[in-house]
Parts: sequence; structure tokens; C-alpha cells
Amino acid sequence: MTNRIHITNLYGMGGTAKLAQDRATEVARQLGFRELPVAYDERLRDPDYFDKKVDGILTGLEFGDTVIFQSPVWITSKVERDFIDRVRLYQGKVVIFINDVPPMMFAGNRELMPLFIELYNKADLLIVSSENMKKYLISKGVTVKKFVIQNLWDIPVDFISNSETKYMSRINFAGSNEKFKIVEKLQSSDIDLEIYDHKPEDKIIPENIHYHGYVNETKLLAELHEGGFGLVWSEDEQVKNYMHYCNSYKVSTYLRAGIPLIVHNNISCRKLVEDNHWGIVVDSLEEAVERVKAMSEDEYRKYAESVSKVSALLRDSYFTKKMLIDTIYKL
Repeated sequence: MTNRIHITNLYGMGGTAKLAQDRATEVARQLGFRELPVAYDERLRDPDYFDKKVDGILTGLEFGDTVIFQSPVWITSKVERDFIDRVRLYQGKVVIFINDVPPMMFAGNRELMPLFIELYNKADLLIVSSENMKKYLISKGVTVKKFVIQNLWDIPVDFISNSETKYMSRINFAGSNEKFKIVEKLQSSDIDLEIYDHKPEDKIIPENIHYHGYVNETKLLAELHEGGFGLVWSEDEQVKNYMHYCNSYKVSTYLRAGIPLIVHNNISCRKLVEDNHWGIVVDSLEEAVERVKAMSEDEYRKYAESVSKVSALLRDSYFTKKMLIDTIYKL
């Protein structure tokens, strides 16, 4: 009998973390993998409850099966380590697909890094966001020899577009200014800034700043497709540093929408952006504004044509399929 392949999927959470795991699981199912549903449940901290719950999750596992574990599950790294130990009893292969690294995301969690390194070292192969992430984890003590690089999140969403993407002297930003702190740097420029975030109350909004509120993904893609540039940026040093290693969902959102990127020169996907002509790489938001203002429509069109090619790949879940197939091949 051929050994089967399973992938975990997190339930009981919302937001991008859940969406990312759902989409990876959907592609895995298309490839014939089986889903192992893992509930976000604080009671898993209790050993007795953990034993009962995990026994139920692994009911369909057979000797020699491969399990791809999507991490984190946002409870504790101990829960994840114990889960992997239980899977190991079946003597199959274990892959950890690292969606995010909590100790790198939040300054207050830095001391937890050794525990996550211990978790990652339980794997036969690690799926990581970028080459930068791979090198960083090795520098922190990861001894796993096999890696697959994810590169981009897929956005398998269709949206209605009534026109071609056009050059516009505007920057689009899908995210919270409270987290990314970009408005202060752009409020005095003569470039329009379109923010998909709730408008702050009791604040005077500069004329060039326009708040659209939160919109669903399909509507967001359609509106972004109209034109301009997609900004992937943070003035918060902690967030900016993490962007050097992680895969930002914003990158894929803008590319799927068909608009060129504006990214910091330290971002993890810098080489992809430069090599594939997906947008502009800059040192500061001031430089970004100047580059947008100086760009010709012809130059913008060339960026948009390059972006349209990867947009089709993101729609068809190309990067997830390749990631999973490469993973099984390397095992």
C-alpha cells in the first residue's frame, strides 16, 4: 500500500492565518492529500484533554504516512511539539510548513525562539517563506537538512474588472495605519494615498489621504485593479524587520490585482520583484513618492504587463502546488 499524505488545517480562528491554512489545504486536497483538522482550543494545554483530542485527530493515520503540519496553531509551541511527537509514533515523514514564526513577529515573544527551534528540528523537511528565513533559522540552531521555499501566497480569487489597470499617481495600501504607521510619512505629499482601513475618528485627514474602510477580498482586488501602485511597507521597525523574512499577504494581493508594487529594499521578496519587473524597490517613502511622480505611462505599462503574468499564476494556486509537489519530491 502506498503511504498517504496528510495536511493539518486550523479551525476556530479567523483572519489571514486561517485563510492561508484553508487555501493550502484546499490545494493539498486537489493533489490527493487528506486533511487533519486541528481546532484552536486552549484546552489542548491540558495533557489529558490533549491526549483524547489528538487521538481523535489522528484516527485515520496509518503506519508510514506523511504529515504536513501547518505551524503555528497559536496556542503554545509545546502543543505543537507534543503533536509532532505523537505523529512520530507512526514512523512516517513529518513536514512543518511554517506559516509564521511568533517569536519573530512580536518583540515580547523573542525568548520563545529556542522552543520553536526545538519544534522545527523535529521535522524531516521545513517549508519556509524565503531564503532569508531559511538562513535565519539555521543561524538560530535549526539542523534540518531539507527545505522548500514558499516564495508567495496564492490568491485563488476571481474578480470583475471593467478596464485595464492604468497609471495613476496614487499609492494603495491595504492595512492598518496603526500597525504600519505610513500615513504620517505620506500626508504632506502630492500623491494620493488610498487606505483600506477604518477612518480614524476625531482626526483631521489631509486632502491626499482617502480611507475606504474594510472591504471583502473580491471587492478589494477589483478596486485595486483600477490602477496605481500597491505599497508593502512599515515604519515600525519590528514589523519592517519581520518583512525581511516572512511572506507578506499584501504582496500577493497587489500582484493578483494586477498593480505594480512599491517595496522596501530589505523585504524578503526583493529579488523576485527586481528579477521579474513587478515594481519598484526603494529605501524610503520619500523616494517612493518621487519614483511614482517621475514614472511615465509607458514605464508603468511595462510593470503592469509583467505583473499580469504572475497574477494568473496566483489565481491558479501555482506557488502552493509547486511547493507541495517539491516537498514530496524532496522527501
